[in-house]
Amino acid sequence: CYQIALQSVGTPTTIAATRGTVAPLEHSSREKAMKGGYAVITEEGEGAPDLVFIATGSEVGLCVEAAKALQLEHSIRTRVVSMPCQEIFLAQDEEYRRSVLPGNVPTLSVEASAEHGWHRFSHAQIGMKRFGASGPAAELFKKFGFTAENAVSKGKELVEFYKNHGSVPDLNARPTF
Repeated sequence: CYQIALQSVGTPTTIAATRGTVAPLEHSSREKAMKGGYAVITEEGEGAPDLVFIATGSEVGLCVEAAKALQLEHSIRTRVVSMPCQEIFLAQDEEYRRSVLPGNVPTLSVEASAEHGWHRFSHAQIGMKRFGASGPAAELFKKFGFTAENAVSKGKELVEFYKNHGSVPDLNARPTF
């Protein structure tokens, strides 16, 4: 959130912008973004979701599209979390962090940059494992798996993996030193 960047005097700040067109996110607000991470869409029904997508920037929109498909076509109740700033999210109290990212629900991060850093928040990642490439954005996103269709496929695989595995490790159950 640019407002935090302008007010931050004790840490370095980067504002990353895209050349592409990004549709506005429904249920998004400056107040939510200032918490570092928040649920853009929540799962339908009672109880914890079956799956959580976590993303930032333009990838949030493809996660919203994938979540809608998972619910409609596969009855997988999916939450989508936008995380514009990991450090600000980690500065929130534990109750808030767990309300957004329960930790013991299969969680898949989608980030067109590197996977690095997303392991703290997700059980699996769709991200770059090598240096990128040049070309039209739509072609590159498809080539590297940054599509709603791939997110649906990987999301289903992740849910199925933990159904067969028996339990989902709680990402929040680790010491902080």
